[in-house]
Amino acid sequence: MATALVPINLNDRSEWEELRQHRLACGWDHSPESLELWRQKQKAGLKSFFWVTTTAATTDDGEQTPIRAGHISLDAYAEPADWDLANADKTNLTIQTFFILPKYRAGGLGRAAMKLVEALATEEPYGSKNCEYITLNCMSKAHYYDEVLGPILKRTLPICNEEWYEKQGYVAWKTEPRYEDKLDLPDREKIIWDATFMRKKANRVEGQP
Repeated sequence: MATALVPINLNDRSEWEELRQHRLACGWDHSPESLELWRQKQKAGLKSFFWVTTTAATTDDGEQTPIRAGHISLDAYAEPADWDLANADKTNLTIQTFFILPKYRAGGLGRAAMKLVEALATEEPYGSKNCEYITLNCMSKAHYYDEVLGPILKRTLPICNEEWYEKQGYVAWKTEPRYEDKLDLPDREKIIWDATFMRKKANRVEGQP
């Protein structure tokens, strides 16, 4: 199966609704307000947003139909603002919205999507030849090894994302509180999970300075 990135058009209501269904499956950032913010960031040229597509044979003659198996973004802004994470001059770009539907997670689709979006970081119009780092943030792996929080966290997030990104070549440079009330925890009114901030040097193509 081939993997490709296809730009998302959030001005198209059918694509808007399909993305919302993906976000509902993800569990985060699925409100109309979140999608409208993303649409505005797209319009401003700060969010490059793609369907992660894969193909599967559907006819006897081998015709293939693309399947929207997930989505990924390469952004020139961060929420909250953080210059080291992403900035409008695209010195740093962040992979801020990345989700693969569970039934498509086997077979390396996520790794393939990462490589494709990383390749765009130094290319116009999605990235810039001035891009130095591709960044992201994810749940701190320290929580996965906590005796109390680890088992609770793994019910919803069975894979340690920080360790997965390490395998893709990303290196942590800071950790700070970020995610609030993302899981139901017994005997706790509130918890703020730590996020690990990671980055990878952008690969420049031959001929770029």
